[in-house]
Amino acid sequence: MGRVQNRQAPLDVFVGRAAELARVAEVFARVEAGQPWLVAIEGDPGVGKTSLARRCLAEADGLTVLWARAGQAETDLDFGIAGQLLRTAGAASAAAEVTGSATSSFAVGARLLEVVGGQQDLGPVAIVIDDLQWADRKSTEALTFMLRRLSVDPVAAVVTYRGPGDRLDEAAQRMLLSVENRLHVALSGLHPDEVASLAAVFKAGPLDDEAVQRLYQGTGGHPLYLSTLLSDGFDFDPRTPGRLTLPRSLAAAIGEHLRVLPPVTRGALEMLSVLNLRLPVAQLGQAAEIGSPGEAIEPAVASGLVDWWPDEPTCPVEIRHPLVRDAIYAGITAARRRTLHACAAAMVSEPASWEHRVAALDHPDEALAAQLERLAADEAAAGHLVLAATHLQWASDISPARADRERRLLTAALHLTLADEARGVALREAVEATAPSGQRSCVLGTIAFSSGQLGEAEQRFSQAFEQARNDPDSQPLAALAANRLSGTYTLLGNGEKVQAFGRWALATGCLDAAAASQTRTLIAIGASQSAGPRAALAELGHLDADPARVGPVDADGLSFRGVFRLLAGDLGPAVRDLTASLGLVRRGAVFTLGLRAYFYLALAQYLAGQWDDVLLAADQGFSAAEIHSRRYERPLLHLAAGCVPAGRGAAEEAERHARLAEEEAASLDYGQECVYAAMARALVHQASGDYLGMADALGPWLDGSVLDGRSRVYAVLWRPLLVEGLIGSGQSDQAAVALDQLRTDSGQVGYLGPALAWLEGWLAEQRGHLDEARQIYQDGEDGAGAGSPVHEARLLLAHGRLLRRTGNRKDAVERLRRANALFGGLRAAPFVARVEAALAACHLPAPGNPAKKQSALALTSRETEVAHLVGKGLSNPEIAAELYISRKAVEYHLSNIYAKCGVPGRQGLRRFVEQWRQPAAV
Repeated sequence: MGRVQNRQAPLDVFVGRAAELARVAEVFARVEAGQPWLVAIEGDPGVGKTSLARRCLAEADGLTVLWARAGQAETDLDFGIAGQLLRTAGAASAAAEVTGSATSSFAVGARLLEVVGGQQDLGPVAIVIDDLQWADRKSTEALTFMLRRLSVDPVAAVVTYRGPGDRLDEAAQRMLLSVENRLHVALSGLHPDEVASLAAVFKAGPLDDEAVQRLYQGTGGHPLYLSTLLSDGFDFDPRTPGRLTLPRSLAAAIGEHLRVLPPVTRGALEMLSVLNLRLPVAQLGQAAEIGSPGEAIEPAVASGLVDWWPDEPTCPVEIRHPLVRDAIYAGITAARRRTLHACAAAMVSEPASWEHRVAALDHPDEALAAQLERLAADEAAAGHLVLAATHLQWASDISPARADRERRLLTAALHLTLADEARGVALREAVEATAPSGQRSCVLGTIAFSSGQLGEAEQRFSQAFEQARNDPDSQPLAALAANRLSGTYTLLGNGEKVQAFGRWALATGCLDAAAASQTRTLIAIGASQSAGPRAALAELGHLDADPARVGPVDADGLSFRGVFRLLAGDLGPAVRDLTASLGLVRRGAVFTLGLRAYFYLALAQYLAGQWDDVLLAADQGFSAAEIHSRRYERPLLHLAAGCVPAGRGAAEEAERHARLAEEEAASLDYGQECVYAAMARALVHQASGDYLGMADALGPWLDGSVLDGRSRVYAVLWRPLLVEGLIGSGQSDQAAVALDQLRTDSGQVGYLGPALAWLEGWLAEQRGHLDEARQIYQDGEDGAGAGSPVHEARLLLAHGRLLRRTGNRKDAVERLRRANALFGGLRAAPFVARVEAALAACHLPAPGNPAKKQSALALTSRETEVAHLVGKGLSNPEIAAELYISRKAVEYHLSNIYAKCGVPGRQGLRRFVEQWRQPAAV
């Protein structure tokens, strides 16, 4: 076949960029000290982004480098970039498992975090993503999750991309913001002195100032443009006397370059540009029908257009830069391109052949379009929606008939709205240009729903349903529209319509297993809105009673069973179901109905007195939201994240979450999320004793006529706060109305018993009925079972205060000490202070160890999480997996915990944690 001689042009030479190198070197020094950073290198194609990244890494000692390069051909390959990183790290089996899989970005991100954490045992780690603009979305989401979890890790993420950054898709932009410490490097052309240095390397000697200035002005200092002009294969010498005549652009320079190459070399380059692969030279010869491909490609290697690897047995070759490839491809005539693509289709794998088969056409081809449509159907069934959408768009482009074109385009748009909302929304104009149809209405409804425009979504889905319901051939579309209407009405709070459309969709038999499971869950949500949580639980009776035996397809159903158990008062089963549903997500399942499981688990744990677990659930919820979240979920997550800081007196953190919840809720056009934001605000006021603030925050929902089905079914969560605020601010009549509503709607909720007794007794006190109040408190204590230590402690505090005021000091002290034990176990500092004030009024000192209490309260949220898991007996690797952080981060936090708590080691910390945790059990 002939061998390529070692005549590669010196295009890997690096000149200049001293300021950029110094800035990145400073970042790497901070990384070595345990500070994660993200370096974003932005610039035009060919300006040297990759070269700068390579030089920076080459000059850094001791870095373990994990490199992945994105390419246009693999944009639709789910987890392609993640797979490259895993392979580079030696996790080949994990790479094979995730690449192209339908698992969740959350699970792959956790796997990346584990692998990168292991690499840190060897020293600092650099993760390089080259050409981010072409990275597949799933990998970008997984990387966002992984990078967000870094805290004290010596990890640098180096990302190159074509600018400007605001043209990147939403997922890529989110990834660039995922690390707190960031350096942005905007590359432009080389300076004149750097142009002179580069020219001297290529032309084996210095140039005069005039020649340098002409080169600089003609090329803008663009490194690839300069390298192309100055390479040996280009007939150009800047030292030639007289005026320099430069090609008007890089593409023109490459075009001139190609014209002086032998025809057989041009043919090989054209074939290589069509294949767009790193290819063994013998295979290139076969594809281009060249007898001696090594000799044919040699001039292209010498002139710097092609890279080659002579140390490998097959001597693979690849066009050096995408800009060079684009310039070569642009110079091929249309007829020649079609011929080359036809040859390429026979050379590459079947998955890669489809693009070449489409590009080889010079007329519409229904047979090929139908094949692509069938392929897309199989891909969509396997969960590869983005890839299916791409193949459907190709099928649409080559379809002879308008009806087929539009059907395939609309199906592609529908897949994209589910998998990649930004790309789906980008097709809106094309979708609107299609003829009116049920499918068109369904796609536009999905786009509206994703944007939070529920009114438009309801209208569009209703149109789709009416257009398709009576057509026997359109039953799958009608079922889909009914499913979407059912989901829309869950947010609008119309439980009857949720159930009606959900049952209609199920009755068609057209839904696949995942969609059918989702629809059953929607029906249960509707039942909860119209008939309460017990009716909802009955709708989920098909789920196995043991949450450990529920499969991933029912992850949504299991999570909502936990929600309904919480609303029905079954705290223990609620926590078990919600925890198990999140375990399914950790193993790759996907929530199709959003991230509510994190919030409701946090709230169930809050009520159950498991406040340290609340921090874990809320933190994981925000990490999942970094990958993908719907806007209406943000207020819930901020409420979950703010409830424990408020209860423990971390006012600044609680205030921040309340403010963010309010901002998010204000941007939505439906009401329940405003209730969640008001709850977050009420908890802030509760901690400071501002009862009027509590009443004002939740006051708009005092009038039951303004409540929709969602607000009513969740009133068991927010109405106790409203009643407390009304009583505490002296609004007794309104408090009585709200309390009566609470008793009527939620009186059977077991864990709410102590709260009802406390609120009813307090209201009686406010009205001067002290004997009645004392009896209500006593009955509440007598009837309290295993429930919420939060409500139990409030009842004991209220009863103890009343007993002290009425002269029964002994019984008052007994109750106040029990309340103090409960609040102390929760480390609820504002409430501990109230108990201590009541004990002081009894002329008794506060019990407990003040020094130990203060050391526990001084822990950060992350340190609290780590200490809590040590107390549960978890090892460092198990803690790292549970918290989605590295082992190094666990070790760092433990050292801080030992110092703050004054304990010598792990066993001492376990005893310390047991002392703070045990009293919270009721």
